[in-house]
Amino acid sequence: MTTVDTGARPVEEIRFGGARVFTAELFGPAEVAEVRAAVDEVPSGLRHEAVRTPGVGGMTTIGEPLYRNRERVGHYTACARAESRALYRRFRLAHERVAAFFEHRYALPVVYAEELAVPGFHVFGFDAPGEYAGGSWHVDALETQAPCLTARADDITAVVNFTVPFELPDGGSGLDLEADVPGAPSGRHGGGQPITVPYRTGTMLFTESEVWHRISGSRCLSAGQRRVTYQGHGVRLDDRWIFFW
Repeated sequence: MTTVDTGARPVEEIRFGGARVFTAELFGPAEVAEVRAAVDEVPSGLRHEAVRTPGVGGMTTIGEPLYRNRERVGHYTACARAESRALYRRFRLAHERVAAFFEHRYALPVVYAEELAVPGFHVFGFDAPGEYAGGSWHVDALETQAPCLTARADDITAVVNFTVPFELPDGGSGLDLEADVPGAPSGRHGGGQPITVPYRTGTMLFTESEVWHRISGSRCLSAGQRRVTYQGHGVRLDDRWIFFW
């Protein structure tokens, strides 16, 4: 039986160039191990391989994220309807712990929508020792891409984006962020003060605005390393938070 706490966890606020990122330790070592074991046991039907390079590594998602399906939203919605309940049950500890934290922080309920995928996992595998490049610079802004949310864009009053690392390569990884340049035109992001926040297993990173960011590179000291992160997004709509991926 999983016990979900109240979400009353200390939050660290990191300020840089007028922007903010937050961290909160949510999972202890035994809970991290429990989630990692659940990742290892996920059936193939719930895994979606994005890329695989022999001798280098690859990336798989558990659940189908919206960012990979901007041009085929129908497929995304079909996967959400087919997979979300099974994924929620399998990763109940992760879903409920993160939701409880935000419900405590914002004093509003967290809910999910049938046509939106529940928060999911990135699983990166690294075959050999070495330095591996991170992701590309971007803002998420996925609330502007899901039809069921864009139809009510004027009613969305806040956003949140979150990542929880559950497994890291032995040389570490993290999240790179850049503040916006003061006075920059609307839609132009980054270019301001940079910061890198190292990932720590069980510790959530989150932002309460759309911040220019990318996954940092990963350093592997030995072969067979992984980076496993649980992540998602939320929008405040009708005095509740809708979480999705």
